[in-house]
Amino acid sequence: MLKRATTILAGLVLLASASCAFVDQKVDLSYERTVNARGGSGEVFIAKPKEQHSLVKKSNSWVIGTVKNTMGMKTADVVTENNIGDWIVGALVQELSFAGYNTRTVSELPSDASKGIDLTVLKVFVDQDPGFWTVGAISDIQFTVEIWKNGIKAKVLNIAAKGDERSMAGTAETKGISLRKAMQAAMQQAVPEIIKTLEY
Repeated sequence: MLKRATTILAGLVLLASASCAFVDQKVDLSYERTVNARGGSGEVFIAKPKEQHSLVKKSNSWVIGTVKNTMGMKTADVVTENNIGDWIVGALVQELSFAGYNTRTVSELPSDASKGIDLTVLKVFVDQDPGFWTVGAISDIQFTVEIWKNGIKAKVLNIAAKGDERSMAGTAETKGISLRKAMQAAMQQAVPEIIKTLEY
């Protein structure tokens, strides 16, 4: 009886995976504050990242990952209609505002800004990790943070962070959670260093 139930469950998982494997999955990029850092003061400008050639456009969306079948072969793309630069800036705004800064987003840093952050997006990608019982979503986020003080570049941070989430099927929701976890890990790296560089 247990063997039959196991076989049925495995079949349902395979069927669910196969039924949606050839359709692009649309992910909404979200963020929830996680760092809880303090010590910021004054005004900090955050420049919106310029679009990077490493990011692939598909219609009105950005390709940010892969959908795979149970054999591990790519069958579709993971896409988002969200602006990736705005997503990263939004995460920084949440964290730095909580830390005590008056944040201002701009298209380019003012040359006389006493405190500023310039971002370059290198990679945002979520890969589907096929499994027998659960399907994983492994995210990889990479970007650089240039920290400016009084018009001088004070430090450059190379941020690389990963996120992982698993579920019974490789859904868009699972991939969205994985990407959010990766961004939270990225902010845990970046925010304390930004505060340390700007304030000390």
